[in-house]
Amino acid sequence: MESHAADPVDQTPAQWAVRWHGVAVAALLAASVPLFHLLWHGALGRDRPPIITRSQTEVPELTFDSFTDGTWATAMERHLREASPIVWRLRGTWNELLFRFGIVQNAGVVLGKDSWLFKAETLRPGMFRFEREAPERRRFLAALRDRVRAAGAELVVSLVPDKARVYPELAYEDGRLAPAKAPIYGAMLTELHELDIPVADVASAILLAKAAAPDQLFYYQRDTHWRPEGALAGGQAIAAVIESLPVGRALAPRLTAELGARTITKAVGDLAGMLGLLTRELPLEGGRLRAQPVSIFTADLAMDREFYGVVLKDRARLVPPLPEDPATEVLLIGTSFAEANGAGALALALGRPVRAVIGFGASGFNGLHDLRDELREGTRAKVVVWEIVERGLFEARWDTVMF
Repeated sequence: MESHAADPVDQTPAQWAVRWHGVAVAALLAASVPLFHLLWHGALGRDRPPIITRSQTEVPELTFDSFTDGTWATAMERHLREASPIVWRLRGTWNELLFRFGIVQNAGVVLGKDSWLFKAETLRPGMFRFEREAPERRRFLAALRDRVRAAGAELVVSLVPDKARVYPELAYEDGRLAPAKAPIYGAMLTELHELDIPVADVASAILLAKAAAPDQLFYYQRDTHWRPEGALAGGQAIAAVIESLPVGRALAPRLTAELGARTITKAVGDLAGMLGLLTRELPLEGGRLRAQPVSIFTADLAMDREFYGVVLKDRARLVPPLPEDPATEVLLIGTSFAEANGAGALALALGRPVRAVIGFGASGFNGLHDLRDELREGTRAKVVVWEIVERGLFEARWDTVMF
């Protein structure tokens, strides 16, 4: 008997349909990026992409060297791809599917227990690096202390703990801080005390509040920042340090202080926004972005960010709690934690106005840079509170000469 191999040409209509539909879909996907840019930017003349995402890049600068070595073409290809809403949709849908199964494909974010998210860099920073950078860090801190005192004020440091320090039971498999992480906060407190710099142990204050109210959350589940309750505990710790100092006892008398109106903003946490889910970025003041949900899944992930006003009264007269007046006695050089109720919480705990200058970035260096001239020429504040987040200890360039 003769055996006849199946002729590959002889396929059923259904097989042909599947094949050519697959070819058509692949071709359309491959052509979608250039077609989108031709239509959106060329025919319609739009400058900005229709959807702003965290992964988008600026148009690379074209130079002779970047063109000849191929780096410009690579950077331009990435810029065009990341600006395509089709790429954003396909990748976002895939990442959402993975997240549903407990998989996070982002080196900067760690998925903890109960779907809590943590910044990867905050889980295991090295004590070796902390000790290696000690000479430059101590030199910088001593120079800052002396500069603030020469400007006519007293420096107080607010050391904000990382979320993993407050919730190790959700960040680590064994529920305990990693050995390389655990001693860093205490070592920094000791270092500041040795340099004669008053420091607020914000971590202990929040942990005590957590122990007293175990059902209350002090940080957001999918965001790096503290909730209003965490900010309040931090503000009380800072206020206690200020009022224990001679300069604190010389401040103007306390005013009547109470919580004001509450506002709620719906937003995707910054950690969830890093996961490449179906979110878009809305521009805020100062060029910052905030992720907003675009799908049903990210809408479920969105959180209510609560912000509280503070009311200060001198008898019947209302006093602005967060004035911009340079003569305000308490100056807070803050980070994004100061914006997330931290500045208001300090004004509430102190019962006095607080002038807040916020520079985003955990190291707190941006705010210092903004006030460089004031600290060099003299400040009218009596107390300067410098806020630094624990992870910022490893982001700061301590060898930077600020003054």
